[in-house]
Amino acid sequence: MTALANMEIPVAWLVAPLLIAVILYDLRLMRIPNVLVGLFLVVALVSLPLTEPLSEILWRLLAALAVFGAGLALFAARLMGGGDVKLMAALTLLIPTAALPVFGLLFSVGIVLGVLGLMVMRRLADRNQTRWHSLREHGRFPLGLSIGMAGLVFATFGEQLTLAFGA
Repeated sequence: MTALANMEIPVAWLVAPLLIAVILYDLRLMRIPNVLVGLFLVVALVSLPLTEPLSEILWRLLAALAVFGAGLALFAARLMGGGDVKLMAALTLLIPTAALPVFGLLFSVGIVLGVLGLMVMRRLADRNQTRWHSLREHGRFPLGLSIGMAGLVFATFGEQLTLAFGA
């Protein structure tokens, strides 16, 4: 059974379309709308009290705050976009603390695959004709692509990967 944050399939069903929307928005507009981040927060705020003990919720909040703080530092250094920072913090709430290293690994792989995939797409696209900002703006990378890919893989295989890597 697939799981996201030790939850049953319906939460993954809610999160998967949001992750796909993040990927498409960031590729198309190089932005992650606040409403999408807000929807991740709604899913977390509704599902966590129903599925997790208070101690796990508090650890996830602490992890989300740490991710947000690190993200703010990267944002201040112009290394990460504001939408990416907010999304990573919100998504951290949906990942069991024991599985955070696995998600970090998936995110790292997603960055590598995203960079390679975007390089290929940019080569194939006509820079002057495309309306997709990520294909025109060669100096920037849509991190939502990597976040979304990592989230989708985690939603599908997170429980099995966490068990396989012994977290």
